Amino acid sequence: MKQLLITIAALVLRKNSTMRRLIFNLIVVAVALTLTGCAKYKKPTTTPVAERIDLDKHPAHIVSAFFGLDNALPRGRDGMPVTFSRRVEGALDPTAFTVVTRSGIRLHPTFATTRPAHETAKRHTVLLIGELGSEPEDPPVKVEITGHLILAGGTDAHGMSAPVTPLSDGPSLVLAYAAQHEQIDSDCPPETKQIIVVIWAGGVRPMPGVTHDAHRLGYSVATEDGEVTPIGLGNLGDGDNYEHLYLDTAAIPLRVSMKGGLLMDPRNDPNPMTSVDIAITSQP
Repeated sequence: MKQLLITIAALVLRKNSTMRRLIFNLIVVAVALTLTGCAKYKKPTTTPVAERIDLDKHPAHIVSAFFGLDNALPRGRDGMPVTFSRRVEGALDPTAFTVVTRSGIRLHPTFATTRPAHETAKRHTVLLIGELGSEPEDPPVKVEITGHLILAGGTDAHGMSAPVTPLSDGPSLVLAYAAQHEQIDSDCPPETKQIIVVIWAGGVRPMPGVTHDAHRLGYSVATEDGEVTPIGLGNLGDGDNYEHLYLDTAAIPLRVSMKGGLLMDPRNDPNPMTSVDIAITSQP
């Protein structure tokens, strides 16, 4: 197909007419389109704002506060990812977050950042860093938003709160949504029909000895046409709490599950068997 179009284009150019040059330009565009595939697709970097997803329209709340590290970060600081149902769009002020310990002590983190999941299409999770309680003497039990924090859609998270997942617990799935490859950066296989983006309570990586294929086969996705297994995985090895599941079916996805004991958090705690409902991408 490609060679035929180029041959026709060359013949057209020999006449060198304005109309035929226009036809040639259209043919060149057609050739470019035939070469475009999911495996090579990258969302243009000029797009300043991510496309809205159904998660941005769901009721805004804290879905998880995960006590991930105790005195294990530089200078003996703690780490606690706090994940929201909508993306964080406003500026981050660490004093907007209050961590309440079991004894009732109220603490503010020293730092708050969306890194490492800071790309525009991510940003559901804020990592709190500082003195956030001590395990087992006086661990954190609750997180409150006592300042102002703007989420997608203009919602202010002020007043929201959530219990803290204990330090000894492994990471669980907390959010998931369906997307097309045009909506997010991806290196998916050409046969991909849709991508399921899963969000964990904290950063995850495979347990020792878990192969890439075992990692992939650990996931299952319930769809309206039955259970399916991802044909591939993406967004791996970057230290954040997002993974991409590539599906070769366009069937409406309902829920994603992961077997236990395949992934671990930065403290090496294994994940339990876990599942979460999937939000479907909004249509224009």
